Formats: sequence, structure tokens, C-alpha cells
Amino acid sequence: MKTYLTLSAIALAAAATLSSGAVIAADPAPAAAPTPEFVLTGNFGVVSDYRFRGISQNNTDPAIQGGFDLAHSSGLYIGTWASTVSSWTAGASSAHLETDLYGGFKTEVAGVGLDIGAIAYMYPGSASGYKANTQEAYVGLAYGPATFKTSYVLSKAYFASTYGPADSNAGLGSDASGTIYYDLTVAQEIAPKLTASVHAGYTDYKNDAAYIASGGGKLSYADYNVGLAYDLNGYVFGVKYFFNDVKPGTKTYAGATSSNPNLYKNGLVVSVLKAF
Repeated sequence: MKTYLTLSAIALAAAATLSSGAVIAADPAPAAAPTPEFVLTGNFGVVSDYRFRGISQNNTDPAIQGGFDLAHSSGLYIGTWASTVSSWTAGASSAHLETDLYGGFKTEVAGVGLDIGAIAYMYPGSASGYKANTQEAYVGLAYGPATFKTSYVLSKAYFASTYGPADSNAGLGSDASGTIYYDLTVAQEIAPKLTASVHAGYTDYKNDAAYIASGGGKLSYADYNVGLAYDLNGYVFGVKYFFNDVKPGTKTYAGATSSNPNLYKNGLVVSVLKAF
């Protein structure tokens, strides 16, 4: 989902809280509080550039973001998240807003975390012909500092990549279902309250043939980022550098805006987030 920064920041804040308190041996350990059946958490933040799978979603301008998650002790969870976005992302007739709805189940098997769920990316007010609304199912595995997540596109649309008729000059086709995104991320606390992360992702676009046939070239591409996040009294400050191994088709897709024709370019992103 488009909440990797949010979720990693929450995890960092939680880890910092657990590790930063001094333990006094002479004091008896307090009785463990009962685990609540439901836990509601929220987050709100600002980023200098909203990047999703390496590509800017707000014309490299700052974005305001936030969301809520409700988790049950059984492992079931639901959540919602939103961000300001550009007309390239959501369509010129939209409210320039992305809203995500997701839900799933988390558990642990033999020491490996398992996360199975689905997410709907929606752009209120977007014209139906723009085909920005996208639905995915995902499976994530976590072990130690590493997580690996695979997202499978269920909808025919994939973030407006199928905008336009299949035989148009854009050559974007009409069905991107089956597109898969692979996400490998390693995050490790390297100093008190300071976490370093490394990410590698790959978009395996199902409809590459349509791009190639139109002369646009292959869209499938790899994206990478490295970053640091620091928790200061519940406010998480982050910095990440993004760089992509883009293909000709990627440039055709992510260069489709006159105001900023290079949404795939390498860049540094700073952020501040408050989890509550």
C-alpha cells in the first residue's frame, strides 16, 4: 500500500519507546496490562515529495498525508489513508486527492510474520475514463529486519497506465490486471531512535507488449531508495533518496505531464510524521 513511510515510522516510534526507557533493577516489574481487543492508531505527516514505487505522485511538490488503522487482537485489521496528489495521478477533474481503503490479516508462523490483505486506491472525482482507481491483493513476509511483499493487481486499471484506447499513439492498452509489484525492504535501528532502511522494488507490468508495440518501449522497471528516520518525542523525521532503473515505456508513462515531465527522476525526499 502507499503507507510504507507511515508504517515504518510507526514501527520506529514503537521500537524507540520500548528501547529508550531506563530499567531500574531494584524496582519490581509492573504487572502486564491486558491486551486490548481493539487498537486504533492514527498518523499525520508532510512529505516534500510523495513517491510511490519510485514515481512522484504530486509533481515533485510537497504533500499532506494521514490515516487511521483499526486492529483486532485476532490479527484482523482495516485502515484508511489519504494524500494530496497531482492531476497526473488522479485526473484533471478530480479533487487532487488519493484515498486508500485496505484490510487484511496478520499473524506469525514459525517466527515469520505473515500479512495477507487487499487494498483499493481511489481518486475521488476522477473521470471514469482516466482509469486511475486500482485494486490489489498482497502477501507480505517479515523476518528480523527484512520484509518482502508481493502485490497483485486485480483491476484492469493500474494507476492510469491504461488511459486511452488500446490502439492510440500512447499504446497503453486496456487491461493491466495481473501486474505484480515486488517489494524488499530492510530496516534496522542503528542507534537509539535512529533507523536506517534500504528498499528495492520491481514493477512487472503485464501490458508491456502494448507499450512496445506502440514504440513506447517496456514499462516494467526497478525502483530503489535508502533512508534514515529519527524519532524525536513522537515526531518521526525522515529522509530518503530515490533512484529508478527506468525504461523507455516508464518514461512514456511517468512523463505524461507538461508541468513536470520527469516524475521518475532521482531525488531526495524529507518528511515529518506524528503517530498517535
